[in-house]
Amino acid sequence: MNEAQLRAVKAEFAAGGTLIESYIRETAGLRAEKVPPKLFESMEYSLEAGGKRLRPILCLAAAQRCGVEAKYALPMALGLEMLHTATLIHDDLPCMDDDDMRRGKPSNHALFGETLAVLAGDALLAQSLEFPLAQLKGIPAQNLLRAMRIFSRAIGPAGVCGGQVLDMFTEGTENDPHYVRRIAALKTGALIEAAVLAGAALGCGDEAVLERYGEYARHLGSAFQIVDDILDVTSTAEELGKTPGKDEEQGKLTHVTVYGMEAAREMAEKESAAAKEALAGLLAADDFLMLLPDYLVHRSY
Repeated sequence: MNEAQLRAVKAEFAAGGTLIESYIRETAGLRAEKVPPKLFESMEYSLEAGGKRLRPILCLAAAQRCGVEAKYALPMALGLEMLHTATLIHDDLPCMDDDDMRRGKPSNHALFGETLAVLAGDALLAQSLEFPLAQLKGIPAQNLLRAMRIFSRAIGPAGVCGGQVLDMFTEGTENDPHYVRRIAALKTGALIEAAVLAGAALGCGDEAVLERYGEYARHLGSAFQIVDDILDVTSTAEELGKTPGKDEEQGKLTHVTVYGMEAAREMAEKESAAAKEALAGLLAADDFLMLLPDYLVHRSY
């Protein structure tokens, strides 16, 4: 990736992030209706904590490339970020990964207590479905139904919930070299795939095209998780925004612990190339989505 391409990717990332942040602020009053103030404070604390906003940005980018203006895709994009935030709140709980820092700030349970953190995560998960259904306008009903089906599938037992279970209960998997790949495919990949596919589905009904976007997202999600595993070893708390070395400390299976650092780096490169190949010919070589895999693989944090 040359300097011009790097600037272009960073510019689209920044523009998408700004759009999402503005929309979070603009819709706060709407999302707070009939919600107990203390619960909404906890929900909003984690939602407003920042982060890369990768999933909503992917949703907006895919939607726009399938003919949907950003303003019409924003409710779905925010729903995805609400769901992602819910998973982070629960992931940090003492009964899960037990981490007191997230996105460079105290984790939700560290600030609000475990009970409210569990409920805030549950509330965000529920509202992540309710909000897009209520706010998506100008989308054909068939497209909306398809997008919401994609989104809801990512939440459940064959998505992030299943991935968390695989991550927590690894006894007896020592001889399965692909187990860590299954964890990544569900815990991380399912939501990244949903972000891309749900965004594309808002404007596209062509199954062949959607399959290509899905293949792109699956490889992108895999590359992203591999790099996350690498960064957990090589980065500082300030860079990560969370506690580094946590996976090794807890004996977690990661691409680094299973395959080794160099093999993990090679795997990330291969997954990045496969993601780009999935959309080759459908998008220009210098399109944001085509440049993004390399950008994510070579990020420092």
